[in-house]
This record gives sequence, structure tokens and C-alpha cells, in this order.
Amino acid sequence: MLVGLRTRVDAVMIGAGTMRAERYGRIFTKPERREERERQGFAGDPLVVLVSGRMDLPWDAPLFTDGGGKVLIVTVADEDPPPTETEVIVERHENEVDLRALMQTLRRDHGIRALLSEGGPRLHADMIEAGVVDELFITHAPKLGGGVGPGLVAGLEEEERPVEIVWLLADEATGELFGRYRVLGAG
Repeated sequence: MLVGLRTRVDAVMIGAGTMRAERYGRIFTKPERREERERQGFAGDPLVVLVSGRMDLPWDAPLFTDGGGKVLIVTVADEDPPPTETEVIVERHENEVDLRALMQTLRRDHGIRALLSEGGPRLHADMIEAGVVDELFITHAPKLGGGVGPGLVAGLEEEERPVEIVWLLADEATGELFGRYRVLGAG
């Protein structure tokens, strides 16, 4: 499902913690996927938007070393990134990343019409707080997990955010339930 969502957006956004944990590479490694995106009017590679307050990033991750696509790092840090094979652009904000301003910049300066945020929980909470989330795609997997840790969002204010179901899709083979929800009162 995630790959399908990625094919329909101009940019994919992740937080620094997700980047450190997942060590992203190029979003589409197969040339035929990039060609299909181009036939649909998208750039072959979606812009990767990386939100990192301190620029504490795994510079040896494939996203930076494989030379494909383009990365926009949004930060409050003064440091410059090291040389990378992949093109890296840095946008600096003062004190904290202003997600509302970032969305305007993405649209105006980078032509971004649709953005997919792959998180993590802190970034999701910040985006919901900023009122820049209009839809959520949530996968419910038939697995029980234990322990403590962040869920979908971390640090979200106590105030409830109403959502409505747009559609639900069940995958009988895996038992997964995919849900698309509209965030009411967004942005």
C-alpha cells in the first residue's frame, strides 16, 4: 500500500529519527517505477523532505550515497551537510521548523502539490498541531505487540482531532486493514 501512495505524490517527508532508524535510500530504485511516474506527470523521483532540527543524520545512508533524486533538509542548525552523491538542498528556519511556512515553500518554490509524510510520531504530531494534515492512511496489522514506545503520534496536545472514514480496504491474504481518514478542520 505504501508504495502505491508514494507513486501519487510529488514529495515524501520524513523526520530525522525515522531516517536514523530506517536509513532510507532512493524512494524508487526500479527505473520502470520512475518511468511510470513520469508518464503520469510526476518527476521520476519524488523530492525527499527531511526535517532535522540538529542535522544529526546518517550521512552514509543510501539516500545520500546513491546519487538519485534530490533531498531537501529543513533544519534550524547552522551546520552544512558534508558532500554527498545525492543533491542536497538546505532550508533553514529560526528556533524551530515552521511546518506551515514549509508547506507554502514546498508549493511555491518546489511545485509540490501532494506530499506523503512517513513520520515518525513526533513529526506527525507536529504536523497535526500545525494544521497541515488533511488525510491519514493507517494500516492495522493483525499482530500483537508489547512494550512501550510512541504510537502514531507523540506529544500531541490532549485536544481531540476528529477524523472521518473515507474508505477501508481489507487484504484477506494478510489480514491487514488499510484505512483512509480525512482530518476534519485541517489547515
